[in-house]
Order: sequence, then C-alpha cells, then structure tokens
Amino acid sequence: MTVSPQDYERILQDTLKEDLDWLEKEFNLLFRYKKTKTKEDIVMGNQILDQFVDNIKSNNSEEVLNLLAITLNRIEHDFPEFF
Repeated sequence: MTVSPQDYERILQDTLKEDLDWLEKEFNLLFRYKKTKTKEDIVMGNQILDQFVDNIKSNNSEEVLNLLAITLNRIEHDFPEFF
C-alpha cells in the first residue's frame, strides 16, 4: 500500500486536529473540578501544553496552526493559571 504525499499530509492534519480535541478534553478532565491547582498541577499542565505546541508548530498547515491558537485561547480562558 502506498500513500501519496497529499494523503499523508491530510492524515497528519486530521490526526493533529484529533489531538487538539483530546488536549482540550484532557485539560477539562484533569483540572476542571480542582478548586486549587497545586504547583505539580501547573508543571504537568505546562509540560502538556509545551509538548503540543512543539509538535504542532513544525506543521506548516495554516488551518492546524489556527486550530492550535483557538484551542490554546479556549484553554487559557478556562485555565488562566497555566498561561
């Protein structure tokens, strides 16, 4: 089975979009109901965010980068202590 460069790029973008959805859901699961975030919570959340940004910023898709910005803005709105 061969995958064309266009198919590969589309699959990669679809995977990154799914990962961004996961990121937002994961932050909600981890931190939504914690009244106070510990120092360890902040470190873990920032490590998750840093890893996602590092993985996605190398992608040249404007759509994926815009989705990253939108996702980070929503997370920042809900969890400003991580920014």
